[in-house]
Amino acid sequence: MGNLKILYTNADGLVNKRYDLKILIQSLNEIPDIIAITEFKPKKLNHNLLISEFDLEGYHVFCHGLENNNERGVLFYIASDINVKVIIDNSSALQECILLLLKGRGSNSYHNQILLGNIYRSPNSTQDNDNELYKMLKDIQRSYKIPKLLVGDFNFANIKWNATSGFGATARCSSLSDNELCFVNALRENLFYQHVVYPTRQQGSDNPHILDLVISTDNFVSDIEYLSPLGMSACFCL
Repeated sequence: MGNLKILYTNADGLVNKRYDLKILIQSLNEIPDIIAITEFKPKKLNHNLLISEFDLEGYHVFCHGLENNNERGVLFYIASDINVKVIIDNSSALQECILLLLKGRGSNSYHNQILLGNIYRSPNSTQDNDNELYKMLKDIQRSYKIPKLLVGDFNFANIKWNATSGFGATARCSSLSDNELCFVNALRENLFYQHVVYPTRQQGSDNPHILDLVISTDNFVSDIEYLSPLGMSACFCL
């Protein structure tokens, strides 16, 4: 796929931030090929949203959760010259997740494919839903022998991610709950690496947390540039 430029943010409602998003894109040195947004829907809806409300010139829109009032929604903008297929896994009950298969630019090339995912795990996620997350990590690693990149808001506030001299970050596991440890183990056992090492969320005087993550299989995440927030979380490019 070459050197894809990816922008990620948690918007906490994108409808009234679309102009801010356009300004942000114009301020970047390179226009992103992919824009991933979690919580693109506001907490309180005054009307039913239409996919056309999120149109962005030069991009195709892919989203999950638009019509479900109980979900905040995940969204991808993919540059219009990139060939994309939505992965539909009827065996997965994971909430608020969208998986795409990117197949190359221009012609219908199936070379240099990448699996791309955007996930929002609510702070109120049930154990069953968390188990589906761990199952999904295992399933896509076994089913797709291609590079994988997952971004999103995972809301595991207690996990401390530390930078290493090698590839990715390590989690400090001494004080984790059983469920948090299950998440870390799911990444390790399926050869995923987590790359975010700086806090992405802080409210008032609360301690900052790393809630928004960048997870990959292969070593193609060369750098993460942390930007000013668009919504409630950190915004970053990779």
